[in-house]
Amino acid sequence: MNRYQLYTRLKHALRATHWRGHTVHSPMMYRFIREVVLPTKRRQLPDTIVRRYGEERVAIVNNVNELLQTANKEIVVLREPFRSADERHAFEAWLGQTHVVVAHLQGLLVLFFDPKLQKQFFRIRN
Repeated sequence: MNRYQLYTRLKHALRATHWRGHTVHSPMMYRFIREVVLPTKRRQLPDTIVRRYGEERVAIVNNVNELLQTANKEIVVLREPFRSADERHAFEAWLGQTHVVVAHLQGLLVLFFDPKLQKQFFRIRN
């Protein structure tokens, strides 16, 4: 873990607005937080998401470049999302052009591609 990752994790811990699912107005996201995120340890979370939603629907990627190449998946788990400010800017540019619901957990991004849902970004402290 480099300095930038340490900085972003600390910043996330201090600025996360949705603690344990409180003030999350989306029923789907609230259920995801309460039933998947909270009962699971952080290291086991990607595997738990795959077990719950199925391998055919979930892709696990390690960086933003792999995310840009992912297609035909409903849920994408992005591990260690931002190793540098350039990766963060690339993700923000991609996010501006994409219709996606984002759950930003500490050190993990879960992206839900569902056209029925509003475009949302939740910074969750788990």
